[in-house]
Amino acid sequence: MRSRNCSTPAHGYQSAAFLVQSDGMRKWSSPLPFTAMSERRVPNRPGVYVLLRDETDPSSVLKIASSRSLRGAFSQIRLEPAGNWPVRPTGFLYFESLSESEEATRFLAEFRDRRGQRPMYNSGF
Repeated sequence: MRSRNCSTPAHGYQSAAFLVQSDGMRKWSSPLPFTAMSERRVPNRPGVYVLLRDETDPSSVLKIASSRSLRGAFSQIRLEPAGNWPVRPTGFLYFESLSESEEATRFLAEFRDRRGQRPMYNSGF
């Protein structure tokens, strides 16, 4: 799958510069909707993912997490009943990383520093 550096607007989305580390090295995917077709595009590799409230708005972050299998995480979220989510995510962004836990922790801290709070599903409540 082709990765896109989200520091430049894509597909008419708002700029998602907050998703790019200051060194510009993270290569995030384009936002994917939770469909079976999209699932095939997600690699079965470790990495960090972001759940979006609105797949057309990369700034609508609901959760930042890591997974040993990005495809497995995508599938689990896609198949989970809608009633389990107060706000159902509609989009999924990811980047591959062999140090996914460290990257997710670093990215979550960066998000909190820029936004003043954690994403909704990372709040601990």
